[in-house]
Amino acid sequence: MMQEAARILVVEDEAGSRLTLCGILDDAGYEVTGAEKGTEALEVIKDGNFNVIITDIRLPDVGGMSVLELAKEVNPDIAVIIMTGYASIETAVNAVNEGAYAYFLKPVNMDEMKTAIVNALRQQMLSRENKRLVDDLQRSNKLLFEANRQLRAATEAKSIFLAHMSHELRTPLNAIIGFSDVLLGSVAGKINNKQRQCLEDILSSGKHLLSLINDVLDLSKVEAGKMDIKPERLRLADVVDDAITTVKPMLDDSRHELAISIAEDLPPIYGDRNRLKQILLNLLSNAIKFTPDGGKLCLEISRKGHFCQVSMVDNGIGIRKEDQTCIFEPFTQLDTLPGERKQGTGLGLALSKQLIELLGGKIWVESEYGKESRFSFTIPLSEKEAASKE
Repeated sequence: MMQEAARILVVEDEAGSRLTLCGILDDAGYEVTGAEKGTEALEVIKDGNFNVIITDIRLPDVGGMSVLELAKEVNPDIAVIIMTGYASIETAVNAVNEGAYAYFLKPVNMDEMKTAIVNALRQQMLSRENKRLVDDLQRSNKLLFEANRQLRAATEAKSIFLAHMSHELRTPLNAIIGFSDVLLGSVAGKINNKQRQCLEDILSSGKHLLSLINDVLDLSKVEAGKMDIKPERLRLADVVDDAITTVKPMLDDSRHELAISIAEDLPPIYGDRNRLKQILLNLLSNAIKFTPDGGKLCLEISRKGHFCQVSMVDNGIGIRKEDQTCIFEPFTQLDTLPGERKQGTGLGLALSKQLIELLGGKIWVESEYGKESRFSFTIPLSEKEAASKE
């Protein structure tokens, strides 16, 4: 198919040589055009679409070098083969420097000529293919650039929308939560048991909804690169105490035993206090939620090289192997305790992973379904303490 599509122009003033060469190439399956003079060849080149031009370097009017020059101007990829009966190193070098594909002495060895033509056509095919690949790559890059631009614009628009919406939603929610507290405290007058139960449900639902809104907003900030992180040198034990105080009512309600193991020689870490508390609260609340009442929980904290490692261990329902690969993806919700319905948006672990990575650490899970789970994450030690052990 390549040879049938190839068009060859033979420029030779000697009729016998021209007809012989054209006949041989025609028999080989090429579409061949002959030209006696250089001026005739120049006109044909302008109008034709040749793959190969074979020209004598000496013609009665316009020389072969002029044919070569015009051919390259019309199509830089065209293969021009120079023939001559008056060989010299100077003419050969000059022809190659001007872009000639090959240089043959007369009488031409037709096997070598055919090989040169085949190689020239193969090179042209590869060149066209490479150009197509480059064009496809450039188009793909343009499409990818435009897609990224649109994605950044969409992410920014989403962040702006969520920021505005969170403000609009938080304001009435805070009012609902605040007034529920006031009413439960009997500040506005005594309430009966049925009213108290209704108010407690309103307060609980309001706090839950506010927590979901905060998670969605925080995750959108992280994805948009606008999360405000303020790392500092601090004692992790202080953050742990604060987090445990917050979840103590949950621990008491579920009758869980929580053991805390903190290495005595644990040096200060380098992290954001509020974000670390947020991460710890998420892991603690998940352990409580996915462990049957009266379960055993353990928070283990130790040093691992230049990092502090925190592990939240529980003897709850565990996580299936196939779910462990996607548990840190947004909106992933796994099995709950029997009789419980799924709660939340599935953003807690995804957000924790993003925050930990922003702080320079990593998080992972080890779990045996039906028995236990261990969520671990690392956080860098402060530079001074990390360097002291080197």
